[in-house]
Amino acid sequence: MEGICPLCNGIEQLKVICPICENSCDDQGRAIDYEDKYSPYMDYDISAKSDGLTTENSNQYCTHMFNCPDCNEGFLKIINKIK
Repeated sequence: MEGICPLCNGIEQLKVICPICENSCDDQGRAIDYEDKYSPYMDYDISAKSDGLTTENSNQYCTHMFNCPDCNEGFLKIINKIK
């Protein structure tokens, strides 16, 4: 059974601290959605296979982009999916 991302589905919020300035960061959504202008509109199963994770890992993890509003630092964080 494939899990669901708690951040994408609004089940949880994650407090992430910026590694540069140590302020709270904002979740910008799935990293794959920033790939090109059509990425956010692609079928989830197709885009999950092109997120840099293996097919098996795409069932377990979701890669999210986080951004610090203070220093504008952006970084990726791998989120565990829930079943």
